Amino acid sequence: TRTTRAVTTGSIANGASANATVTGFTGYALLSIQTSAAAWVTVYTSTAARTADASRAITDDPVPGSGVLAEVITTGAQTQLFTPGVFGYSDETSPSTDIYIKVVNRSGSTAAITVTLKLLQLEA
Repeated sequence: TRTTRAVTTGSIANGASANATVTGFTGYALLSIQTSAAAWVTVYTSTAARTADASRAITDDPVPGSGVLAEVITTGAQTQLFTPGVFGYSDETSPSTDIYIKVVNRSGSTAAITVTLKLLQLEA
């Protein structure tokens, strides 16, 4: 069954980033990402992958095999569809239902940003 899962960051200065965790599934299809304001959102397989990717510039593509599952750059409150859907999973030593994301505020001012993932559970 399709489901949505959301997380809201604390206040983030324009151009700054915040790490967040969405409670989801150990394996899932990611169908869309919605943001409440302009943002750069990246989805990872693990906390280690998120940490390793922290300094990558928005203009640089992630390295293949780096643990970056998906990313979107929105210009406002928008929904970005994935066609086809993106297969996502936990690559932690002990697989978790946590979905690790990084949110960079691109709204032009300090804001708390809500990120909503539309998911289809593939693994219990």
